[in-house]
Order: sequence, then C-alpha cells, then structure tokens
Amino acid sequence: MPTILLVDDDEQIRAWLRQVLTAKSYHVEEACNGDEALDRIKQKSVALIVLDLYMPGRDGLETISGLRSRVPPIKILAISGNPILGFDTCRTAKALGAHDALAKPFDAQTFLQRVEVLLCHS
Repeated sequence: MPTILLVDDDEQIRAWLRQVLTAKSYHVEEACNGDEALDRIKQKSVALIVLDLYMPGRDGLETISGLRSRVPPIKILAISGNPILGFDTCRTAKALGAHDALAKPFDAQTFLQRVEVLLCHS
C-alpha cells in the first residue's frame, strides 16, 4: 500500500487519521509541522500528504508552495479547521497547488473517499 504522510500539529487529529488509514492497510508517516514534513519527504518517498493548513512555524500554505517545486510532484490533500473570516483557505490551498481540500470537521468515510480518489489518480 502507498505511504501517506500526515502533517498536523494536533497529535489527537494525527492519531485519529492514522487509525483511519491503517485500518485500510495504508502505511502512515507523521510530521507535526511543515518543516518536519519537508525533511521527511527528503528521506522517504510518499504518495500523498495530508496537510493541515494552520500550524505554528511553516504553515500548510507555505508548505504547499515548498512542495510544488518537487519532481515528481506529490499529491496533497489540504485539511483546514480554523477559517479566517472572509478567507477561504481550502480554495486558496487548491489555487496554490493542493490537489484537494477538506474542511474540518469531517468523517472517516469522507476522508477515505478523498484519499482513495487522489491515490487512484497518481
């Protein structure tokens, strides 16, 4: 199964996403911020990055910009839970290069469907 990198500063969210993905036999790696994510992909090949947009340090939007120069490109599913009034972060993430975006909260089934669609179109 493909390797998926979970990038979120919230340990509980990473644990839940890991549980959902490993139940479907995906191999999961984790990072707690954008800098750690960029370091991980230098060390290990991943098929998909699930990327929180709001994190301390290098946030998700900055991380997407850093990932876009990568060859071959890595699929990105942006997740966002803290909307800023008048600013659609999911739309912005897609404009910057995320392949899909999902607003928190979401359920396991919706999340898995998005992951599977992205991995099928690799």
